[in-house]
Amino acid sequence: MYGTEYFRQFMEKENFPAESRTPLSEAFAKLVAAKDCAPLLCAAEDALFGGKEWQEAIAPPLKEAAERTGIHPYTVDLLFLIAASERLRADYRAAGIDEAIFWDSMADILYKLRECREVYGVWGTFVAWWYPWFYTKKRFALGRLQFEAVPFEGSAPVTVGGHTVNPGDTVYNLHIPSAGPLTKASRLDAYRRAYDFYKRADGEWLCFVCESWLLFPAYREILPAGSNVVSFMDDFCIYAAETHKFYDDWRVFGKDFEKPAEDLPEDTSMRRAFKKYILAGGEAGSGLGLFFYNGKEFIK
Repeated sequence: MYGTEYFRQFMEKENFPAESRTPLSEAFAKLVAAKDCAPLLCAAEDALFGGKEWQEAIAPPLKEAAERTGIHPYTVDLLFLIAASERLRADYRAAGIDEAIFWDSMADILYKLRECREVYGVWGTFVAWWYPWFYTKKRFALGRLQFEAVPFEGSAPVTVGGHTVNPGDTVYNLHIPSAGPLTKASRLDAYRRAYDFYKRADGEWLCFVCESWLLFPAYREILPAGSNVVSFMDDFCIYAAETHKFYDDWRVFGKDFEKPAEDLPEDTSMRRAFKKYILAGGEAGSGLGLFFYNGKEFIK
């Protein structure tokens, strides 16, 4: 059903860590050779490309494949996503989408592989539910950031600099993968790429939106003024914020995220800042931001 040559090519193209390639290749060979696993993988793939919900339709056959083979479920999920990407590559070609965008989008699998290894010590992914929109061509990596066209979910209109976005209007939601420094140059490049990808006419104003812990206003006070995170905040009009549990603690503290606050690592400036903030009783949260962009100018 699935060939090892494409699997090898994928790992090479996406620059998988050298130490991950042999165990992943061995696990892949075991998975595709396992008796009665082929129908499970086919069922999962059809559900994935059919736009089905991950937990309801895709996860069950993959869980069964993991149980039958003894391969860690996180690894099975990742192996499946790599194998299924060969079909997605053909879909990109049929849709006339630049293949470079395909490989940039699939690099997210590498980022999740590294996160899973750091947090849980497993070569795999623990957020496989994140992927259906990639495989149905709704989410794309365009430079450093990822984008998707969605209806604006705000409960009321938001006006910035004379431009208004209303509930239900099409906006361009962005995500920040763990792909290295979030520099201003890389962000501007991504915004420009996204504008060129989605625009209908030159000079058209597009509304870009983001909901992220990186936009929580209180964090501005604990991070250095020149940090990339603060600079990222400055890209947006942050029109709303909410406090909640620190769901993104694993992004900051990696494998140590479940340790008591006093035992959290302090080996980076961000970790030191967040540890101090947590120990002082600071609240966690996320912010909602937007800006308008016409390919040259920003209104925020």
